[in-house]
Amino acid sequence: MSKGCFPFLFLSIFLFFGCAPDSSGTGSTPSGVHTLPERPSQQNEVFSRELLYKNDPRVSYCEILENQSSSYSGMRDLTLQPLASLSKIITSSWALEKLGSDFRFQAEIYLQPLVDKGVFDVYLKTNWDPVVNIEKLLYFIAQLNQQGVKQIRNLVIDESTRIFLGVLSNPHLELENTPISTGESIENLQLIFNSKNWAEKTKQAKANVLSWAAKSGKSASIPEKFSVTNVLYRKAKEIRLQDYSSKITVASAPLYKYLKNINVTSNNYLADALFHYMGGVEAFAEFQKNRLNVSSKDLKIFTGSGLSDSSAGFRQDNLGTCFSMVKVLAYLRKKAFVAQLNLGALLLNPSLDQDGTFDASEAYQNAVVLKTGRLYEVPALNLAGYVATQDGVLSFVFLGHDFTNEEAKDIENYRRLMLKDIYSQFSVRADFNTIEYSPIFF
Repeated sequence: MSKGCFPFLFLSIFLFFGCAPDSSGTGSTPSGVHTLPERPSQQNEVFSRELLYKNDPRVSYCEILENQSSSYSGMRDLTLQPLASLSKIITSSWALEKLGSDFRFQAEIYLQPLVDKGVFDVYLKTNWDPVVNIEKLLYFIAQLNQQGVKQIRNLVIDESTRIFLGVLSNPHLELENTPISTGESIENLQLIFNSKNWAEKTKQAKANVLSWAAKSGKSASIPEKFSVTNVLYRKAKEIRLQDYSSKITVASAPLYKYLKNINVTSNNYLADALFHYMGGVEAFAEFQKNRLNVSSKDLKIFTGSGLSDSSAGFRQDNLGTCFSMVKVLAYLRKKAFVAQLNLGALLLNPSLDQDGTFDASEAYQNAVVLKTGRLYEVPALNLAGYVATQDGVLSFVFLGHDFTNEEAKDIENYRRLMLKDIYSQFSVRADFNTIEYSPIFF
């Protein structure tokens, strides 16, 4: 029988990290969760209650309770301002719509044994999973080892495999290419798939994998020695699957855990990689028009992270009005409710998430989830999220803009005090939780 005629043995290994946390809002059926908000007036500022910094032109702010127009307050809320990392809320909303909260990236590993025992040719296809770090590569090695692979002669990757080892440890890094280049991916695979290169970071990653496996009841035997001779790139359409006799499938963690990491650590690479995977600017414009129902005059999006875009030869920043972000928050809450996700499974809970980007100096009592935003070149200090009150969920957006570096501390204090002010106006309730995720797949 020729090599191309081997029957495929499909070995599916699906990693499951538990069900999505229940509940996405206060009460059994929040009254405003299924509706997008309407602004009472399209011209003048609207105040259902007195707001702080009403006369400070550096602050745009708006809030709405249960998406009810009668509760809306907004000042300078119809002017375009830099969104910075609030863009990640937008990316999260789009991802829940386009992919679904339980979407999982499927890594495919194709195997072909050679004459020498333990030596294989391997085709690794990660299907654009943006989290392929040291831990995940070591777990792949463990699965290969389980199938008798001791050494790889030719490890082939295609355009869908991009290996950024620091994807979780360097969330704020600004990279030239997203996803990263094929060349860097090849170098990273050569580094981790050859055990002679393993240093302290890899040893710690190995400990992380083994600890996770022990807690999860998974099999993860990582060999002391492993090697690859060649790492080669081929276009997917040029690869003959019939040249391989078996296949391993490894499922990633569900999408909502990716979104949680994006919003807690403000992970730029993850947000931009997801944005790229879902179709980029043109595909997002369709979502904005058909789902968010927000005009291109009120929301201009070029990246998933909120970092600037220079592909047109000049700088373009994500811009939006305060009210357009209120509509995004309403949409995110709607998608979370349908998916039976607590909003704390998607955003930063300053009471519980200690590694986030917001200083939890106040006692928020699990009543707040939020996302921060910061730009330096085009000054922006932003905050958006939800407060759980006895009357329902209040959505709020703070945009600090047009300030100098010397004034940044003042604006940062303003956004903290405006959030605190909500507490003085509403009775809050502990309605939000959080989630844990593994360093391997979240």
